[in-house]
Amino acid sequence: MSAKSRGEVLAQARLRYQGRGKRGRSRLLDEICVLCGFERKYASKLLSGRRAIAGSSGRRRGGSQAIYGAEERAVMKTIWLAAEQPCGKRLKAALELWLPHYEKREGALAPALRSRVLAASAATIDRLLAPCRVALGSRGRCGTRPGTLLRSQIPIRTEHWDVSGPGFIEADTVAHCGQSMAGEFCWSITATDVHTQWTETRAVPNRGQAAVAARIALFSQFLLSGDEASAHRDQRQPQTTHLRSASYAFCASQGLP
Repeated sequence: MSAKSRGEVLAQARLRYQGRGKRGRSRLLDEICVLCGFERKYASKLLSGRRAIAGSSGRRRGGSQAIYGAEERAVMKTIWLAAEQPCGKRLKAALELWLPHYEKREGALAPALRSRVLAASAATIDRLLAPCRVALGSRGRCGTRPGTLLRSQIPIRTEHWDVSGPGFIEADTVAHCGQSMAGEFCWSITATDVHTQWTETRAVPNRGQAAVAARIALFSQFLLSGDEASAHRDQRQPQTTHLRSASYAFCASQGLP
């Protein structure tokens, strides 16, 4: 029984309690004790009017006042979205770095509000941003499934990039699938030159070898003397990673190392 329903039952029982004799009151007390789970003495005080019914006075029950609210959530949400939705622990560490940039764009915060935002714990941040996470829905889906065949047959160099000129790129594919990975949808392949940071993107109908290799060939400004396309590290060979089949096939066809 909810607190509201319990209050309504007690209010009606109190009127009946006043007009009954000793036996009638005793039976009514038994009913209230069974129905509401009260002790007999406490139920007697409620029905006789010596004790107020919970919630009837209109005053709030005791407890600590809320410290954080909509203002703090608005500030944290803006920074959280700009930082690509990190967890509370990461956002807690990032707030001090991001707040000056936030204030340059949105205006200076009141000193008290700024102090509360910085003082919020990681658990409090997660609690405040929980409605925002629900509203945004699930995060991006992963379409990468590394295969054991590629890991064992296509080794490439993976030590620290020591690049003094253009020609080495990092590339990856992105699924434009909406909320589901089922069916047909468009993919994009993005390549970034490590030295110059020049980036280009091409659309592909799927991740098949022919489609991806054809789009890689369109990155004409890159010499493609080296290519690390979403490589996966092999724990048995710490200095070796492995290209996906499409990038490997293209490099092999061009005679690239």
